[in-house]
Amino acid sequence: MQDFRLISLIVFLLTCLSSSSYAQEEEEGEKEELLKNRVVFSLGYTWIPKGASLGESESENGFFVPAVGFDYFRKIHEDFEIGLMWDWELDHYIVTGKELERERALIFALVLTYGITEKWKVFSGGGIELEKHENLGIFRLGTEYAFEMQRDWEFTPTLLFDFKKGYDTWGISVGFCKRF
Repeated sequence: MQDFRLISLIVFLLTCLSSSSYAQEEEEGEKEELLKNRVVFSLGYTWIPKGASLGESESENGFFVPAVGFDYFRKIHEDFEIGLMWDWELDHYIVTGKELERERALIFALVLTYGITEKWKVFSGGGIELEKHENLGIFRLGTEYAFEMQRDWEFTPTLLFDFKKGYDTWGISVGFCKRF
C-alpha cells in the first residue's frame, strides 16, 4: 500500500510539472506574438578600404571611421522583418582615386531581414548616404546575431557591407536591442 502511495505521488508531481512547463511554453509563445518591434542602438567602426585621412593623399591600409547607429525593425512574418537602419559616420575623410570628400555622412537604409535561426539574422536592402559634398545611393548586405539578456533586451554584434558608387565599405558594430 505504501508503494502505491509513493508511485501515485510521483505520477502526480510529474503531471503537475509537465503541465506547468507546457503553460510556460504557451506564455512564451504569446509573449513572442506581442514582441513584434525592436529598436537597436549601436556603436561601431566603418572601414573604408580606399579611404584616407583628410590631410593624406593616399592610404595603403584604408581608413577606420567611428560610427553610431539607430535601427527600427517590425516583424511582418515569423521569419521576416522590415526595418530602417540609420548610421552616422563621425569623421572627415577622402576616398583616394576618386577624390571624393566625405564629412560626417548620414546613411539611411530600408532593409528586409530573414531569420536563419531564432538568433541569427541576415539582411539586405537599399538606401542613401547623405553628405554635404555629394549624396550617394547604397546597397546594404549584413548579418547579426542576438544574445538574449533580461527583460527583452539583446546584445547584437553586426557585420555589414555597403556598396556605393565609387567605393565600398565594411562595418562592424555592437548594439543593444530592446524588443517590445
